[in-house]
Amino acid sequence: MQKIIKKFVLTLIYSLFLFTTVPAIADQGKVLTTSSGIKYFTGGIGEEEATAMRRMAKDFSLNLVFSEGGGGKITGVNAVIYNTQGEVVFRIKNANPMLYVNLPSGKYRVLANYGGEKQGYIFEVNATTNKKLILNWESNSNEEDYSKE
Repeated sequence: MQKIIKKFVLTLIYSLFLFTTVPAIADQGKVLTTSSGIKYFTGGIGEEEATAMRRMAKDFSLNLVFSEGGGGKITGVNAVIYNTQGEVVFRIKNANPMLYVNLPSGKYRVLANYGGEKQGYIFEVNATTNKKLILNWESNSNEEDYSKE
């Protein structure tokens, strides 16, 4: 009986450590800052990382999600964000499926490129809320189904 209790307690302690420490490390370790002072974070490849990022979403004024077809996650997206004067305020190459950017209040335009196909969107952010945009590319598959009926 003592062995069972000991195993249970050790499992509980390990679980608490895993679920509190790993996401905290992930949350703090990947926030980067551009030379102009804009904080950003890209990730969301694994489910654990995506969950950790969702907890951070409210800390960023813009939450971009990149997907393909029916919602499959994609990586390798190049994105540029322009202000209303047409000046580049943020640029990233090879972004992961989730990109969070902390922009100052204002109106912006994002242009994103994935596999040679571009998408653009005009949006506005303010200091008290965050904006979520989902940019979805249709599947580029040219495969045909040659299976017999």
